[in-house]
Amino acid sequence: MVLPFRKALVVSAIFSGIFATLSVFAQEEVFDRLDGKGPSGKRVDVIEWEGNLEVHVYPKGSIKGLAAKLDDRVEGKKVMVIGYRFGAKDRPLIRRAILGVPFQPALQAFTDSSEKDFDKLALSNRLLTGKWKPYTLDPAPAQWYPDGDDRNNADEAPRLTEKPSAPKNRSLPGRKPASDEGSLNDFDF
Repeated sequence: MVLPFRKALVVSAIFSGIFATLSVFAQEEVFDRLDGKGPSGKRVDVIEWEGNLEVHVYPKGSIKGLAAKLDDRVEGKKVMVIGYRFGAKDRPLIRRAILGVPFQPALQAFTDSSEKDFDKLALSNRLLTGKWKPYTLDPAPAQWYPDGDDRNNADEAPRLTEKPSAPKNRSLPGRKPASDEGSLNDFDF
């Protein structure tokens, strides 16, 4: 009699686990890594070359708009925030590309239509000539991070070029503020 009870317990545990897992995943939005296997079906390659950032979007004709802005809020860690718009009225998918090339905020965009398999765009701080034609970027993304990232709701971090404001006196009511002459006051709670 114990054996059928264990079988029933195991079967019910498996079914409840499956239903719990399905309900959790049904509520989560799938993050599109833009590797060709996500919900958009698009693949994006970002390549650095000679001080430029080149973007390849597969298949050709997929990209309807590109937006970009430089995130240089942390010294020595520049990141390009790129918005990819695949439909005419779609919101752009925001992604971040860590940079190894020295970019400045004044970006120029170019396109090369000679590739037959993918859309080829370039971001640069200089004028590209030859097969490259000027490309008009969409307005810069309002957010710094991909959708769903908690840092989008956080207050914007100050730039390193800004001087921090002087600390405010945070003494408790009825107590003198501590002097800054090396003495420590004990805490009375």
